[in-house]
Amino acid sequence: MASLRELQRSFAAALHDAGAPCAVAPAGRLDIYRGNVRHHFRAALEMTFPVLRRRVGDDYFAQLARHHQRAFPSRSGDLHWVGRDFAAFLADHLAGSDYAWLADLARLEWARQSAAVEAVVAPVGADALAAFVPAQLEHVKFTFQPSLRLVESPWPVFSVWLANQAENAPPVDQSAGAECGMALARAEGVEVARLAPDLFSYLSALAEGATLGAAMARAGLDGPRLTQVLGYAFGEELVTRVSLEGTPAGDAGS
Repeated sequence: MASLRELQRSFAAALHDAGAPCAVAPAGRLDIYRGNVRHHFRAALEMTFPVLRRRVGDDYFAQLARHHQRAFPSRSGDLHWVGRDFAAFLADHLAGSDYAWLADLARLEWARQSAAVEAVVAPVGADALAAFVPAQLEHVKFTFQPSLRLVESPWPVFSVWLANQAENAPPVDQSAGAECGMALARAEGVEVARLAPDLFSYLSALAEGATLGAAMARAGLDGPRLTQVLGYAFGEELVTRVSLEGTPAGDAGS
């Protein structure tokens, strides 16, 4: 007799493959389950990628959802995660076509969705830097809000997303070029914003663990511009902790 685990695996395999044997339910009943699985999978994608769905239309989105489900069947009981690999799927599925930019639009929408489930942590202000002497400042590191997602694209995907917050938005000129920006959870919802390239580069370096000095060099900032971008980071409440390079967490900073 098959074990419960074997029966569960058999049932799960049969839901995604009509040719897979299943001892749990007859074929006719399995068709009902398969229909429910496809419906809920597509519905979860529609909720996660509403702008992409609007730009391609319901029929083509449903076709993409079917292909994606075959390539990346859900491995979790939480439907939130069915969109985790959608951007990667689209990058492969649409490579070399006029629709390749949709993969980056999906990356932005997934960034927004994944940010939404993160906590909003109490930020620190610029006065946290006063804990360090001037010679230490270039060796200081930042910890950002856990929801901060930084996205860049050779296409104007932020313009597309922002324009499509209104009904019947016209197409965005793809020749507008590269854009970069962020998604960030706020108490009132997730903010999506474009960022200047040098600000994006600076925040990206800090998010990857660079010190303030190294991030400044990477972004090519001069003194006045550094003051502006630091003002943005603290003013937008991105920073949750400052610490000195090489200091164990909790031993320095805030």
